[in-house]
Amino acid sequence: MGRLVAAAFLASGANAYAHEAISAPTPEGGLGWQVLASSEVIPWQDEGTGREHIRPGFSPEVLALRDKPVTLAGFMMPLAEGEEGRRHFLLFASAPDCLFHMSVGPTQFVEVRTDRPVEPTERALVLRGTMRLVDENKGGVFYRIDHGQLVSVL
Repeated sequence: MGRLVAAAFLASGANAYAHEAISAPTPEGGLGWQVLASSEVIPWQDEGTGREHIRPGFSPEVLALRDKPVTLAGFMMPLAEGEEGRRHFLLFASAPDCLFHMSVGPTQFVEVRTDRPVEPTERALVLRGTMRLVDENKGGVFYRIDHGQLVSVL
């Protein structure tokens, strides 16, 4: 459960500072993180509650990916223990070195669900799956990959 709290913190776009980050390469013929980073993070305030939220402002390049197959490399962080955590995880553009020393927003990670378990590793993974764009006004997750399949470990 602590990882879900950490993921929510990361998704909030809260500013912190990372140590020297190791970035995932763009797979040959695959999607680069710079495309996902081209979307805008739009802050807004709920007038009824006064709470601050963020919503996505998807770039044209990202909108073209909606419900399309993509191949993306990144670093895995399981969202649960056991087999569920190997099927449902976050994929980051850069290797997370410490959950308390990162500065990533919702354009720098993707929520992934795979059909088969993926063994956690500190190395970059290359995954293929269907890109889903999350059009929610109160969410911290902008991108999801469904039916993910491990292509390789770098």
